Amino acid sequence: MSPHRRLSHNTNRTPTQIQDIFIGVALQLHPQPSIPEGGEDPGRDLEYSVVLHDGTGVVESETFHTKFWTEDKDDEGLANEAKRVSREMLAVQRSVQTEKGMNVRLVAVAEPVPEELRGKRGVEFFPTLWLHVDAVPFLTTPSTSIFTKLPAPSTQASATAAVSSAVKHLHPATHSATTADIDEKDHHVQVDCDGQVKLCSIVQYRESTSEALWKRFIALSNHLTENKVSIAFFSATPQGGGVALMRHALLRLWKMVGLDVKWYVPEGHPTVFDITKSKFHNVLQGVSPKGVELDDVDKKWFELWTEQNYETFWSSGAINADVIVIDDPQLTALIPIIKKKRPDAKLIFRSHIQIQSDLTDDPSTAQFRTWNYLFDFVKDVDLFLAHPVKFFVPKNVKEKLPVLYMAPSTDPLDGLNKPYGRASVRYFRQYFNSLSQQQCGVKIDWDRGYVCQIARFDPSKGIDDLLAAYLEFRQKLEASDSPPLDNGPQLIIMGHGSVDDPDGAWIYEKIHDTLNSDEYSLVKGDVAVVRAPPSDSILGCILQGAWVATQLSTREGFEVKVTEAINKRVPMIASDAGGIPLQVKHGKNGWVVPTGDRSAVASLLFDIYQGKEKVHRDLSKGRDLDGKSDPNSVAQAWVGDFDQAAIKIHADEAATSEDFWTVGNAARWMLLFDKLLGLQAGEKGSVTTEDVGLLKSMGVGSPLEGKEKNDEALNVWKMVMGDDLLEGEAGLI
Repeated sequence: MSPHRRLSHNTNRTPTQIQDIFIGVALQLHPQPSIPEGGEDPGRDLEYSVVLHDGTGVVESETFHTKFWTEDKDDEGLANEAKRVSREMLAVQRSVQTEKGMNVRLVAVAEPVPEELRGKRGVEFFPTLWLHVDAVPFLTTPSTSIFTKLPAPSTQASATAAVSSAVKHLHPATHSATTADIDEKDHHVQVDCDGQVKLCSIVQYRESTSEALWKRFIALSNHLTENKVSIAFFSATPQGGGVALMRHALLRLWKMVGLDVKWYVPEGHPTVFDITKSKFHNVLQGVSPKGVELDDVDKKWFELWTEQNYETFWSSGAINADVIVIDDPQLTALIPIIKKKRPDAKLIFRSHIQIQSDLTDDPSTAQFRTWNYLFDFVKDVDLFLAHPVKFFVPKNVKEKLPVLYMAPSTDPLDGLNKPYGRASVRYFRQYFNSLSQQQCGVKIDWDRGYVCQIARFDPSKGIDDLLAAYLEFRQKLEASDSPPLDNGPQLIIMGHGSVDDPDGAWIYEKIHDTLNSDEYSLVKGDVAVVRAPPSDSILGCILQGAWVATQLSTREGFEVKVTEAINKRVPMIASDAGGIPLQVKHGKNGWVVPTGDRSAVASLLFDIYQGKEKVHRDLSKGRDLDGKSDPNSVAQAWVGDFDQAAIKIHADEAATSEDFWTVGNAARWMLLFDKLLGLQAGEKGSVTTEDVGLLKSMGVGSPLEGKEKNDEALNVWKMVMGDDLLEGEAGLI
């Protein structure tokens, strides 16, 4: 018997904060007992232990026994038994939340899992933990597994070892996210803790995707895996910012279908990251202060940093891939090294930022000089891939390189986008207020509602415009015939930091300087400005509950936070900067306002508050929501039912395009790899006759030109979807 308190003990404590708890589980299916002639099957004893760990050690534990019936069971029968046991264990974990008032942040299951419980059709234990219980699911091999010649440890010991191992991967600032582990030898990113985290399976991706896109995705993945194609991505950071989020999601999905892909990041250096942010990124976007420009010393440090990263991490095999993708300017100096060492590899430069081509094409500007320095590296790639905005592509690129257009994406199943039920909303709201009070002394009254902008603290995110618009909105409320007694909705501005973003700190402080001025005395106590720890979940949960979301960028590549808000059915007010308008259907899922038009934003907020504009799209179709249609109520209804399929990305006409989500993004990349390598469409192994037809319809087997006269034909989404393209999609601006 464990010396710890048993799980059945209800607590009488009344803590002021919800306690984080981490669970370890281990299972053992005992042998089938002998059945006397004519006797009944007694069933097999399934033993499983559950331990509760508070981050320092085990505080409670209990071992459970249940019957597992295997005799005369076909595959469907075994699957039903496995599902029943899974539900029983999930009920134990949910009771920890409801009866003990604890928040389960992680569940670690110890290997070996009995074969009878593994991989059964319809049994989605790990995805259910993540998507419905909101706990990070681990499948881990305890360190005691090396003792193969000794008696097997007890299930309690294995559960303890599993959870003790898993908690080491949690980020110290938040228990709702793992650290982005990097291999010490070659600096490849070990996505999902090198496969130990099991957020979802291929089932949820298929459920969330249209049949037309899914067939194309499977045909392309079969074709690349059968042709043993290898891919390598190189980008600046493993965590923080949209590029890292996309790469985690892509690799997660591609690993499920067996694609050979790795993602590498450099060892950062503060001097170089200051150069790449302030003298590459900000200059090219046209938001840098006058006089900021690269000099010869900057170029020297940048190139030396790249060379040393190559020599230290990537010279022993990292670039031995068929296709290599370089994300953004930070690693452009790697391109000539790859061309020299791997001349047969196909190279793609993926630009994620708004490049002010009117400035880069003008020889008198710092933008021209900066871009031409970088283009001296970029000119050797096989394809230049830009956001679907023609203005973002400099003239010399169009003249000398094949150019295609492709939107960025977000993931429907990660912490930014999955639904959050009542327990998680309560937890993250409490957590947010704790952060907010620590950082700026503001507490959100959730009953008042709130406007929310989720974005990095960056000079191009339009935060000054948002503050001014919110102030004007509140002044309109004050001057109205019946001012609200609670003063109306508050404002949340929240974003992550990133190791390659030195701007974040001074922008963050500048916001507080503005709010502390006399002009903003009316709203100072109602604006929460929070630098969030590296947890996607707090961003996703707070965004889900917003009364209105905004994205008022003045310069913007795309900003998929717009898509994420629309997907949650939160009304979105967005500027017309960059690729943002491609995501909003004006009047149906949000509103597009002229960049910098603060009064237009304030007027919209006032009209929404007065009921002149519709706040939420109807969410009741096909759902029993008891008359409720707000995003939090819809999420609770979904989370509470373990049998619910993943929500379709394109669930109604006001939804965003599948182009902006992981499966669509993966299909676009795979089509580019296929065409760049000149692979031919033919039946081979898992590639079926139907696959071949789809591959040919997408142009597999024909060369990738990137110089067509019709600009619309250069959008990769149009190439992927062909005749199944929905009206209004794959446009360029």
